[in-house]
Amino acid sequence: MHKLLIKNAKVIDGFGNEPFSADVATDGGKISKIYQNSEGVEAEKIIDAAGKYLTPGFIDIHRHADAFVTGDKFGEIELSQGLTTIVNGQCGLTIAPCTKPNREKILDFLEPVMGRADDSVYFETVSEYFDILENRTLALNVGMCVGNGTLRMNSRGFEPGENLTDSELKITHKLLRDSLDAGCLGVTMGIVYAPENCYRHNGFVKALEPMSDYKVPLVCHVRGYGDLLQGSLREVISVAKDLNVPLHISHMMAVGKQNWGQGLDKALGILDEARASGMQISCDVYPYTAGSSQLIQILPPWYQEGGVDAIIKRLSDPEMRKELVEILKKPNTRFENLLYSTGFDALLVTTLGSEKNQQYVGKTITEIARMQGKDPYDCAFDLLIEENCNVTMVIFITSEEDILNIIKYPYSSIISDSVYPISGLPHPRLYGTYPKVLAEFVRDRKLLKLPFAIQKMTSESAKLYRIGKKGAIKEGYDADLCIFDLNNIATDSTYVESRVNARGMDYVLVGGEIAYENGKVVNKNCGGLIRRKD
Repeated sequence: MHKLLIKNAKVIDGFGNEPFSADVATDGGKISKIYQNSEGVEAEKIIDAAGKYLTPGFIDIHRHADAFVTGDKFGEIELSQGLTTIVNGQCGLTIAPCTKPNREKILDFLEPVMGRADDSVYFETVSEYFDILENRTLALNVGMCVGNGTLRMNSRGFEPGENLTDSELKITHKLLRDSLDAGCLGVTMGIVYAPENCYRHNGFVKALEPMSDYKVPLVCHVRGYGDLLQGSLREVISVAKDLNVPLHISHMMAVGKQNWGQGLDKALGILDEARASGMQISCDVYPYTAGSSQLIQILPPWYQEGGVDAIIKRLSDPEMRKELVEILKKPNTRFENLLYSTGFDALLVTTLGSEKNQQYVGKTITEIARMQGKDPYDCAFDLLIEENCNVTMVIFITSEEDILNIIKYPYSSIISDSVYPISGLPHPRLYGTYPKVLAEFVRDRKLLKLPFAIQKMTSESAKLYRIGKKGAIKEGYDADLCIFDLNNIATDSTYVESRVNARGMDYVLVGGEIAYENGKVVNKNCGGLIRRKD
């Protein structure tokens, strides 16, 4: 007798094959048997999936829930859209390691991206953080990478400088090895963010030298996705080659209308060149034309040096402020000038901490400047000062045609790049990435075939981190599964009303257990920590 038998399903196996009718049995958290006809087969529980699709559980390999997973609310947002596995620690920014004396500064810096860890937990190393997760209930499977930016914050703080000292390198290497030994799945970089943006090629290679002994992937938010995209890709390709590790490009895109279409074609060509040379390289993409980041990312890297206090001091200096305006009004080869590529109309403010500024949440900088009777530059700089730089934004940066071309690229996967701010308006991708693909791209607009889209959310995502037998419906694979009627899948999350859960999942199974049923989380103890295995 099987523990669970799903009958009459239209199975999509996760490998891109056409749907087929089958009955799927699970035992011990695994897919134990796939029947063409299970007549007479007994099970403790039977689910009749007639007229519905049965797919592998979706895998989001780019999420920023490092802090959120320590709280009691983790699971509902994720399970409602069919996620059964996520990987945190992206863009070089990870909640661990987080050691003294820089611990509080690191947590303050990360808060706009991933919120704050539960007050009841304390950790400094990745090993301690993982121990906490293993002693808590997890509604789905969670893996994590270690961030190169956070490693630098631990060893050097927020001080500028291209290269680490010998003593700083020793600290960095120890923390990196300890993190990988504890089970981190890879190493991420966020080269656009301070203080990691201080590094150049040799600095990266020296700091990440221990990676060569582990062969885990290097996962990169590159230095620029607009006018600097081609050079930025070549930069990280050269770093990965020197380290002799696989390379993955995070949220591939071409920023700015001047780069749409042609910029992406050239970028994907660079990836193809690297693959032709024998390099293992891939990328991912989110299905929205807007991204999400901190407002300080409109500033040049040298204006971000030294942390929040130093940034505020520069923005408060009239002469430096005047100089900054002139810099931001022109294209620049030294940094990716997001503001020049998009304009203030494309910057939607989503998180502000102070009570007096809450009226501006959900409005563009242009709109806020008009309300305040200010120049948009002064408006943006003043907001950063007033909010201690804790301002997040949604920024409209790319084209849908480019998004589709990246999804169709043979070596890409679909991700959300979800951040978890404590207040304000999260990007709708936090709540709606996977239903958006299914409902809009597949069902309504017929831009993608369903088996292809599922493959990009499952088996293709599982490849990068080699996270066990996940991402496919195959005997012996983990019973992480979704059951749904495609006609019922929907997301109501928008840029100005984002905190709305997805709709349409009939069942989501994690490890063979029903975690989500007909719009409700029914079991928050189905998941577990995923550690790297050699």
